[in-house]
Amino acid sequence: MKHLEKIIFQFHKPTYLWLERVRRKVRRSYETEKQKHVRERQTADYLLISPTNCGRTWLRIMLGRAMQLAHNVEDVNLHYLFSFSERNPNLPSIKAIHEKYGQFGSYERQKVILLVRDPRDALVSRYHQHKKLYETYADINAFILNSPELAVYVNDYNNWYQHRHIPSDFMTIRYEDMKANTYGELEKVLTFLGVTIPPQVIQSAIEFGSFKNMRSIEINGSDRVRAGVLKTMVNQPQTHQLKTRKGIVGGYKQELSAAAIKHMDAFIQENLHPTYGYGAATHPVHV
Repeated sequence: MKHLEKIIFQFHKPTYLWLERVRRKVRRSYETEKQKHVRERQTADYLLISPTNCGRTWLRIMLGRAMQLAHNVEDVNLHYLFSFSERNPNLPSIKAIHEKYGQFGSYERQKVILLVRDPRDALVSRYHQHKKLYETYADINAFILNSPELAVYVNDYNNWYQHRHIPSDFMTIRYEDMKANTYGELEKVLTFLGVTIPPQVIQSAIEFGSFKNMRSIEINGSDRVRAGVLKTMVNQPQTHQLKTRKGIVGGYKQELSAAAIKHMDAFIQENLHPTYGYGAATHPVHV
């Protein structure tokens, strides 16, 4: 089927796009959102996986913008990466998902990109974005000291390290490296995806994904980024509710008490596998 789609796309793109529009319309008539999610999860060539608040929206938007510009893909939400393969069958099908290892299926026939971030920064970001969910805690320091969320991040990372050989191919990318060398890390991911993008297009995608522009998209909305990943905050201007809040590496040190910092530092050092560069445990530890 994929081979036939590529032939139609190559010889008469308008016919392919018309057929694809018809197919999407038919699917909407019978396919629930859950069924759509399962189908994409099972058929994707690549899974872009990360825990929450690790910069996945940023990476998705840069990848989407790069493919859009390089391959002239129209009428697409930049964050919805799977749709690029529907508009152009020569592009890889990518499913972005928050998934713990083994949560939704097997990986033997798929390639996995695991995006990670220092759990200390990710956890602080999560607290601010979902503060209403954690109202039972007196403040952010009480949340850090008493919630099980830090162990969830550590176990998730350790699980993926332990099973990294299961997917047909696997790569890890760190949020901190993306901040330090955005061009190099984005190019690395594009190479892993088998997508060739001119340097000037990569740079343009990086500029589109800049913190300033993503903050503007979240506050004001954008035709290019739709369907909720960066929900417009026009009626909710409080900075702490924004998804694009600060994006600072090591920012947790500026917000937490000495006790909360000491707790997280010790926990990560003792339990998180050193492959990620955050902890020093000599083997995956489940806590």
